[in-house]
Amino acid sequence: MPRSLPRLDLKFGEDIRAAQSLVARVEVAMTSARLRDPHRIRLSEVELAYELSYLRVFTAWEVLLEEILLRKMCGYATAVGQEPLQPGRRYYASISAAETELYNGRSYLLWHDPVKVIDRANRYFLNSHYMQVIASLQARLTWYGAIRHRIAHAQTDAARKFDQVTMSMAGRRYRASRPGRFFRDIRPASNPPERWLNIVCDELESLAVQLCA
Repeated sequence: MPRSLPRLDLKFGEDIRAAQSLVARVEVAMTSARLRDPHRIRLSEVELAYELSYLRVFTAWEVLLEEILLRKMCGYATAVGQEPLQPGRRYYASISAAETELYNGRSYLLWHDPVKVIDRANRYFLNSHYMQVIASLQARLTWYGAIRHRIAHAQTDAARKFDQVTMSMAGRRYRASRPGRFFRDIRPASNPPERWLNIVCDELESLAVQLCA
């Protein structure tokens, strides 16, 4: 009988809550401080907290994708069963064996690009549930990777791609192409008002649940 895939999505949810708690506390610290307090948190620092929080969430997302794929390569099953193998493939006896195969001599793998993640899964599985879940939100996952890239890099190309993302999601660009300003902004017509950081986190958590359930 195949082993059950652990609910790795629960740990991911905890990481999201920790990131959201950070920005919530920073918001309170900014609004509750006296206006002329020289130690009062500035808006730019609040926006930086949003960027750091998102980096934590997206890093946890990348770790989650790798951990799930490695276990599925070992035959771990969810409610929909084991992933169907490509012809000539087999399930690996251990996670370390699967990791050796997956890394193929490299020291690390990148997981921000959903196209590459899907291609990686397709090398081992045939029309897998893993692939289907990632593909269901592929365009937005590409956007979320571009946002992460903008936080980590200052190149003009990163800023340009970030601007394209916010035009698609929010219908506007943000000053200096800063993700913190976008994440702190309220989604238009949301009722109750909801910040973009929480919207993105909710979507990633929903995918995590689908991958593990």
